[in-house]
Amino acid sequence: MPSFSSSPRLSNQKRFFPLRYRFVGFTTALLILVLGLLAITLGYWQSRTIKDRLKERGMDIAAGLSATSVATLINYNYVVLEQLANEAAQDPEIVYVIVHDKEGRIAGYSARPDLQHKFLEDTVSRNAIESTRPLVQKAVSKESKYPVLDVALPVVASQTGIKWGTIRVGLSFGAIYRQVRQLTAIILMVGVIALGFGVLMAFGAARHITRPMKTLMDATIAGTQGRLHQDIDIHTGDEIEILADNFSSMMREIFKHKEQLEARLAIIQHMQKYTDKLLSTMNDGLLSFSMDGRVNAINPAARKLLSLPSEQPAVGDPIWTMVGDQGALQQYVRNKMTHPSGAPHDEIRLEGPAGEQIVIIGSSILEDRAGDPEEVILNLHDITEQKRMEARVRQAERLAALGTLAAGMAHEIRNPLSAIKTFVQLLPRKLPKPGFLDKFNRTVPREINRINMLVEDLLDLARKPRYTYSQTDIRELLIHNIELVEEELTAHGIQSQLQGTDRLPPVSADKHHLNKAFQNLIRNAFQAMPGGGRLVIETRWIKAGQTIPAIRNKTGDWIAITFEDTGIGIDEETISEIFNPFFTSKDQGTGLGLAITHKVVTEHGGHIEASSQVGKGTRFTIYLKAL
Repeated sequence: MPSFSSSPRLSNQKRFFPLRYRFVGFTTALLILVLGLLAITLGYWQSRTIKDRLKERGMDIAAGLSATSVATLINYNYVVLEQLANEAAQDPEIVYVIVHDKEGRIAGYSARPDLQHKFLEDTVSRNAIESTRPLVQKAVSKESKYPVLDVALPVVASQTGIKWGTIRVGLSFGAIYRQVRQLTAIILMVGVIALGFGVLMAFGAARHITRPMKTLMDATIAGTQGRLHQDIDIHTGDEIEILADNFSSMMREIFKHKEQLEARLAIIQHMQKYTDKLLSTMNDGLLSFSMDGRVNAINPAARKLLSLPSEQPAVGDPIWTMVGDQGALQQYVRNKMTHPSGAPHDEIRLEGPAGEQIVIIGSSILEDRAGDPEEVILNLHDITEQKRMEARVRQAERLAALGTLAAGMAHEIRNPLSAIKTFVQLLPRKLPKPGFLDKFNRTVPREINRINMLVEDLLDLARKPRYTYSQTDIRELLIHNIELVEEELTAHGIQSQLQGTDRLPPVSADKHHLNKAFQNLIRNAFQAMPGGGRLVIETRWIKAGQTIPAIRNKTGDWIAITFEDTGIGIDEETISEIFNPFFTSKDQGTGLGLAITHKVVTEHGGHIEASSQVGKGTRFTIYLKAL
């Protein structure tokens, strides 16, 4: 019995199944398959031929009985019909002959006189009696241990065309089974002889092929041990001889290149020293680690960014000792270890001794010869000062816009102030009048609250943001916002529905301010559907590499949150102005809600866009960067 083999010359040589046994096994399986198909095919055609012949014979016998029994059936002469049935059943292949009269009773049954004048209720008998044409069925009979071919022929008078009965002839399948067994035995005997001869031939052919291949394999093992000067003497006149000649030439070429490689190694060592010096003088941090989580290199700038000692941790230590408690960096490293081809760049926040640092982290993948990821190289670029400068520029832009806001604010404050002024002027004259004081107490505080809310919204829009970022589940936040207004929406005939991906990556966000932005959009949709309608909030996970026009220049994974209503809609001219402060198309409202929403989204590093059709509804989409 063949077994797995291994080379005794090399301890690390892989175990293998010899090729000659594979060849013999394949040849044997092919011969068995061919012989099996041949046996099945011949058996099928022989069985079919015998069955057709049996059917023709049954028809001939039934036709002969039909011709001689017409007059007898017309006269209901059951004795003669019984004799005819017994005479026809003398053939050993005939199991039974049954004659049914016009009503379906048995007029004659070979060797079964006890069944005369009775009805047979089995399915085969009923089908035969009811048929007006010749009918062939497969049946089972107690008189035979083999299945029976039941041939039924209606007896019709030639002058009148009236059916007077049915002749049934049951022929045994025993002959078919015996001949099939004989053929199978012959094929098996011939197949065993052919199989044995084929296996012997296969062993001979396999030995002729594998002997020079073993010589070549021994030469390759010697080559791996450093013996490159070899003359392989194989003369087979086929591809193996050419392979041996090519292998000899290859060994000679390898020996020639060995000295060249040694010279290049010296150059590589010099370049390694140069690279080490270059990394130590870089201002950007550089950190590389293998796919199993071991640090391969780290430069002084990276140690400084990560607040690490100058010596420890060292190269070869787990990457997690390097990243420490830096959650954003830990998540980025995990993503790179599981999805090396993910987003190459991202912006993260690190906690250092001097406070929070904002870093742009870039990555590149070093692949092995097979093209599989082998090492991840991270580049850490500190943009904390750049971000602070951008914040100061945004603050300056907000201050510069205060002039425009002041005009809008003056317009919004003038109306409540006019109402308050009117009531104050009327106070001396109208005070004694019944009901005036109640109206005064209702109107003046309401208008004062209106001014106060306007000032609060304006401060939210103008003041420098103070956000507290944390890892946030967007879907959980949306469910909370829907629950806050669900009863109010239902009371006004508005159906709300949350759709989209259930499992979303978290985002870094201030939950309080993001709640305010979501509430503004939900309230906006509510006010756009005074007669009821439908509000659909949908979430999508936009993975790195997907092309989305709104964030086409962004990298990494993003989350899209869509608020779509079936309200009155906004025309094209108006929709371009909706994010401007104090712009509103409603009878009530200050026009600051969408401006505040736009500010919150942009301060989170996201993007918001709106689209609408008059009479069909409005759609707002927020894009937020995923962790």
